[in-house]
Amino acid sequence: MVTTALDQVGGWPAVLVLGVAALVLALESGVIAGVLLPGSTTLVVLGLWSATTGTHPALPIAVAATASGGGAVHGWLRGHHRRTTGPPQGRLRTRVEPAVRQAEAWLTSTSPGHTALVLAAAHWAAVTRTLTPRVAGGGGVPLRLLAPVVVASSTAWATTVVLLSRELGQQVADDAAWVPAAAVAVLVGALLARRRLRHGSLACRPHRQAS
Repeated sequence: MVTTALDQVGGWPAVLVLGVAALVLALESGVIAGVLLPGSTTLVVLGLWSATTGTHPALPIAVAATASGGGAVHGWLRGHHRRTTGPPQGRLRTRVEPAVRQAEAWLTSTSPGHTALVLAAAHWAAVTRTLTPRVAGGGGVPLRLLAPVVVASSTAWATTVVLLSRELGQQVADDAAWVPAAAVAVLVGALLARRRLRHGSLACRPHRQAS
C-alpha cells in the first residue's frame, strides 16, 4: 500500500503532496469519518517521499503536525458544541450516545495529569486520534489543557513516523504499526488499574477506622 501510494505521488509537485497530506491528516483527526483515513500511512509516505526527493524532513513534519493537531482542536470544538446544544438527533447517534457519555465521564473523572496522558497517547493510534478530542470537548476538558498536549503529541508522532520511515521505509508500516495501539492499551490499562486500586483503598479505609 505504501509503495503504491508513493509511486502515485512521486511525480507530484511538493505543494500538492503536502496539501493532500495535510487534508488527509486534518480530516482524520477532526471529523468522525476520519477514522477511515490512513493517517499513519500518510506519514510513512511523507517520510519516503522526502527521502526520495531530497526534501528536508522538517517541512513534512511541520505540515503534518500542524494539520493533525489542528484537526484535533476542531474535533474538540465539535464535541464542545454538542455539549452546549444537547445530544445529537438520529437513530444511530441516539444508540451510541450512552457510550459517548460513559467515555466522557471516564475521561473527566481522572486528574488533569492523567487526562493529559490519555490525550497524548490517544494521538498515536488510529480511531482514538479521531474520537478522543471530541469526547474531551463533550466532557468539558478545557481547551487550555487539550491544546498544548495535542500540539506536543502530534509533533512527536509526526516526527517519529516521518524520520523512521526515512530510515526503515516499508518496515515501519509492516512491522511497527501495532506499537502505537499497544502503547495506548497499556496506558489505559494502567489508569484503570490505578483507579480500581484507589477505590479499593477508599472502600477499606472505613473498616479499618471502625476496627
